[in-house]
Amino acid sequence: MFAVCGCGRPLPQPQNVLVYGRGGESDQLDPIHVDTGESVKVIVNLYDTLIAYADDSTQLVPGLATSWKVSDDGLTWTFQLREGVRFHDGTPCDADAVVFTFERLIVPNHPGVFDPLIPYAPDFATIAEVKAVAPLVVEFRLKEPSAVFEANLAMFPASIVSPTAVKRHGRSFGVNPVGTGPFKFVRWVRQQELVLEANAEHWRGRPQIDRVVFVPVKEPAVRVKQLDRGEIHLADDLPPAELDALASHPGIRLQEVPGINIGYLAINADKPPLDNLQVREAIWHAINKARFIDVCYAGHAQAALTPVPPTLWGSHPGLKDRAFDVAKAKALIEQAASEASFQLPLTLDLFVMATPRPYLQQPQEAAAFIKEQLRAIGLELRIVTSETSLHFKRLTGGEHQLALAGWSSDNTDPDNFLYQLLDSDNINDRGGNNICRYRNATVHELLLAAKRERDLDRRKELYFQAQEQIFADAPMVPLVHTTTRIAQRVELQGYRLHPTALAWLREAHFLRAAP
Repeated sequence: MFAVCGCGRPLPQPQNVLVYGRGGESDQLDPIHVDTGESVKVIVNLYDTLIAYADDSTQLVPGLATSWKVSDDGLTWTFQLREGVRFHDGTPCDADAVVFTFERLIVPNHPGVFDPLIPYAPDFATIAEVKAVAPLVVEFRLKEPSAVFEANLAMFPASIVSPTAVKRHGRSFGVNPVGTGPFKFVRWVRQQELVLEANAEHWRGRPQIDRVVFVPVKEPAVRVKQLDRGEIHLADDLPPAELDALASHPGIRLQEVPGINIGYLAINADKPPLDNLQVREAIWHAINKARFIDVCYAGHAQAALTPVPPTLWGSHPGLKDRAFDVAKAKALIEQAASEASFQLPLTLDLFVMATPRPYLQQPQEAAAFIKEQLRAIGLELRIVTSETSLHFKRLTGGEHQLALAGWSSDNTDPDNFLYQLLDSDNINDRGGNNICRYRNATVHELLLAAKRERDLDRRKELYFQAQEQIFADAPMVPLVHTTTRIAQRVELQGYRLHPTALAWLREAHFLRAAP
């Protein structure tokens, strides 16, 4: 929490403490139960995974596993674990801990699971068995060969947790997290501060920062002022125009990387008349994406027409977008109304999150824009705003008709976008990410085949076919792929914005004493 003097000004912060100003609050910090960025940016600093990303690329490198091998049939994966690693509670990170971690993801009614919400469970359903074959050797047996298994092990849901801490804290483990990561959990006062401290025993060496304080500041303008005054050192998810202005401020510098993300308008096909293709196509034709990018992103985005961003291999290069055409949109929806017997104007709910995300830095402005666009074709939208964690809980439960949502890459594989967002396996009320409720048997089989296929060219072709069918069905309106940008104090050094946009803070340090 910021201390304040009698004059109302914040007191100077302790030296060597990084204050991270963010737009919202974490939900919880148990890796298997979350899928929102505000939780993930903390989780990746508390835990390690068997396989990691390189510091400056999406190349997979050793993490808690120093090496691994796969059998000729692709079904057995064997991992050699790093020696001497301990959890923050002092217990050993060994093969038994890895088995416990993954059994929480794959074993029904596991005694170490206290919440049915496990959003990424389908990504690990290919694991038939995981066992400790030696104190530092773990073997995974798969149900079928998988081209994405290796990449999935680098995702945050596969973070290795302390079995002792899970058993000790039970349902409250999510607010008493214990991993092996470069920072250890200290305390959490919701809506005020979440504090981590350096792990002096981390296997990659002690971080140079003594503490990290995550501070939720909902209003972007307030975060900008705090950054200018040196009260915070990092600020993310700021409006593009604010970032452009900050570029000229002394003491501030910007970082940016091409985003691996998608911002989209979800259309819930379980709610008539949105199950009608003509209605979905009409919505698509009614949205001026170029104007949307100017108004809501100050030009710092590109129009999307498939969920897979062009920065990622497997994005379909040959699709041609539906044109912005209000007359065509009106004709489509009027025809649908006459055939399906619904009346225009039609009122629909548009769900939107209250706090910014990397793919949606100005959610309320974006919702207002979509509302105005769809009014022109006889759709009246009621904007329903919720805090981010509740927003996505409501979406996975299927409460919405329309919703503004998005996705940032977890593992730089097209599977992470197409299977997560649009496969029927991910429709459920416990955290499934297919909030469009899209079901297509052909797409399902293509995506499963692409998971199994080890030949990269063949995988691309399968993903191209899936994207062609998805485009034809229009279960969502892909809106934008954004550039990921952050603002930081110039005295903060060593922190590099990663291509995945995950906030790894291990290398951060101060050029001089923090203000």
